[in-house]
Amino acid sequence: MLPRPDPQKRLRAEAADWVVRIASNPALEDDPAFHDWLAMGEDRTRAFANARLAWQIAAEVGDSVAVGHAPARRPFRLLPSLGGALRPAMTCAGLAALTLTALWLDMVRPDLRLHLSADHVTRPGPAQGFALPDGSRTLLDGGSALDYAEDGATRRVTMRSGAAYFDVTKGDRPFSVRLGDSEVRALGTRFEVRDCGGCMIVTLEEGRVEVLGPGGRSLAVLEPGQQLRIPARSDAAMPVAERVDLSDALAWREGRYAFYDVRLREVTGILQRRGAGAIVIANGAVADRRITGSISLTDPAAELAALVEALGLRLVPLPGGQLVM
Repeated sequence: MLPRPDPQKRLRAEAADWVVRIASNPALEDDPAFHDWLAMGEDRTRAFANARLAWQIAAEVGDSVAVGHAPARRPFRLLPSLGGALRPAMTCAGLAALTLTALWLDMVRPDLRLHLSADHVTRPGPAQGFALPDGSRTLLDGGSALDYAEDGATRRVTMRSGAAYFDVTKGDRPFSVRLGDSEVRALGTRFEVRDCGGCMIVTLEEGRVEVLGPGGRSLAVLEPGQQLRIPARSDAAMPVAERVDLSDALAWREGRYAFYDVRLREVTGILQRRGAGAIVIANGAVADRRITGSISLTDPAAELAALVEALGLRLVPLPGGQLVM
């Protein structure tokens, strides 16, 4: 049997084809055939806008990360006599650019995807507070998401991304928060769970919680004022709870972030969630560089620029974000 045609795939291919042709010959934007194609429906206008955005992103990303200081290559021009023969190549280039757009938008605005699947989502920016169905209060950091479920025996939160602070209503049913393979169990207490980019942080302010690792293995029972950092690697050493200054450890709730001997990627992750845009660190060694300090989260873009300057690095603006070199 022949495969059934996919009208959306064909529409995206047509839009990509027009974008590449117009990039090669801008006069085609006034071509009656192009306007007739757009007039066939709003879906064509949206498809063309998405394809053009993808083309622009592809060009800007390529210019920004070009090796050395070689001159930027402009979009290629097609010889009229070869246009028909290269039409499949143009379509493939456009579709590749559309794929790049999807990946880039997922970095710039991951909340758009999470809005379709998570129970609670915050856009990049300030933290937002709300009540869970059981009456517990949650402060969800910017750029974060979680799911909530309960039954007669348990109350369960699944962190999808970011960080959250929980003020759990006391009750007979355990309250658990899961992030990756790790889980925090409590009854009535106040604590933080944070995705720190390749690890999980649990900070206890009040009460008592047990932290479980993969397979339900008990990692620690925390007392107020203690923090546990759980690495993502299963072969890592057993994490050890440390006593911390709660005013610093939980300062993100008031718009400040204090950090001690943490990787740069963790700090930029906080700034990204607070609205600095997507941040890509081009060098793995730079991303793992350990730093100590305190930053304000009220103007994350300015703090990112100051941090990069202090470290002797360079920022390259990209659509919707920054590239740290």
